[in-house]
Amino acid sequence: MLVIYYRDPAGNFGDDLNEQLWRDLLPASCFEADDVVLLGVGSILREEFLSAETTRDKRVFILGSGAGTGPLPRAWPNPDWSVLAVRGPLTARLLGMPDAAVTDSAALLAVTHRRAPDAERKDVLFVPHHNSVEYSLWPQACRRAGLVFVDPRRPVQDILALFDRARLVVTEAMHGAIVADTLRIPWVPVVCSPAIPPFKWVDWARSLDLDYRPLSLPPSSGWEAIKHRKIRLANPQDFHRSFAGDDVDALVADFHQRYAETANGAGSSGKIDGRARAAIRAVSRAIDPMMLPRAAAGLRQASESHAYVSEQWVFDARLARLQDAVGTLQRALGA
Repeated sequence: MLVIYYRDPAGNFGDDLNEQLWRDLLPASCFEADDVVLLGVGSILREEFLSAETTRDKRVFILGSGAGTGPLPRAWPNPDWSVLAVRGPLTARLLGMPDAAVTDSAALLAVTHRRAPDAERKDVLFVPHHNSVEYSLWPQACRRAGLVFVDPRRPVQDILALFDRARLVVTEAMHGAIVADTLRIPWVPVVCSPAIPPFKWVDWARSLDLDYRPLSLPPSSGWEAIKHRKIRLANPQDFHRSFAGDDVDALVADFHQRYAETANGAGSSGKIDGRARAAIRAVSRAIDPMMLPRAAAGLRQASESHAYVSEQWVFDARLARLQDAVGTLQRALGA
């Protein structure tokens, strides 16, 4: 069985959960089936991951995946694919399968992960998006604000150990919130970068009857400030923008517009040219001393703000449906 997920060369906690989660949940015999493709944790319901080449002559199972970061697979709708569960109601709406909405499959950590018995929950964690780490000063800002910095590029077990000792999680990374909610730790959503897509956040939050109202954090460094400005100027109408609301109709409409434009070659990534990187970085250091205290103050304010955690009965109901989906997968594979 091929477990498909986004593999960042530097590592990314949310995606890397796949490598451990499914091994913990499924019998070894499931992985011996060479004609099976499984999509689990991640915003991977898109052409990049479900191309004709990848799925040809394969049995395709989708269990807790989401859409929102790229065009849907060209092969969809496909009656031969088994959609056992998707991340939330926005993904389900795009697929035309409202009954498939459950929640993100990372919630299955509630079954596989047990908090260390001697772990005292007293830390406040900050989990940035993995793209917000490079050239940031978030580790230093966390030290000033009294928070524990969590680098999402670290190994899964290292990060779970930090969650075991947390009483609160301030997070820009969606799977920081998902894991916190799964482990019943209150969490506060924040946005550092204008490149954070709201679609996937709202999709997951709505799956647990929650709102998505992120707090905006100021840049932690001069480099971040320059990078964020370039993103905004390059794509002033970009779907992947900082988004303060959670209007489902607007998000679905944005999805269709954004990826129709992408197909026509419109849009820009806002990435800084490598040749200019060193010069810009050197100049940006001059304003780091101004940025760092503001970022630390923003973290402190976030850690004192309204925190979320889903209702236990809602979470339990979604988890039960995910477990049923895992059982269906096992039966289909004869395990």
